[in-house]
Amino acid sequence: MENIEQRTEKTDEKVENIQQLMMKYEDRFKKIEEQIGQNDEKIGDIDTRLSEVKKGRSGPLGWEIDKSEFYLRFQNVKEEKGENLTKIMTEILAEALEITEEKMMDGMDEVFGVYTRYAARNNLPREVHIRFTKKIIKTQILQVAREKILKYKDKEIVVLKQVPRRVREMRREYLFLTCF
Repeated sequence: MENIEQRTEKTDEKVENIQQLMMKYEDRFKKIEEQIGQNDEKIGDIDTRLSEVKKGRSGPLGWEIDKSEFYLRFQNVKEEKGENLTKIMTEILAEALEITEEKMMDGMDEVFGVYTRYAARNNLPREVHIRFTKKIIKTQILQVAREKILKYKDKEIVVLKQVPRRVREMRREYLFLTCF
């Protein structure tokens, strides 16, 4: 009889220990569920922000900005009649980046000359616009142009980023803020 009572006491103690462990685990589960809820809220906030950014990029202005990230403009590249503009620009840029002309040709998608009002007013040669296949090539050219002067026929070539028309118009509206 005593043996049975001792066993029941031991089992009662074990049951209490198990109940205490169950309580601890329930508390842990509640904390984990709260953390999951908070994480879900954070994820929801991030999703809304991301969708807002995508909306901004998916509009016509975002498309223009994406497109302009591959273009550079070059001023003061004087070409003669019958000269190949693509070949001229390939030679200049390959020399500046210190790479082969074939690699430079692969990095350029299209090259074309554009007459601008600025060039016409100041009696300058037309601008050369180049669309690159990779943004990194454009970035490298901009860095090289800052470090050393690009020249063609003893004239300094000015390297400019392509800024979409709508962005320029939006900037014009706030131009008064930059003037003191």
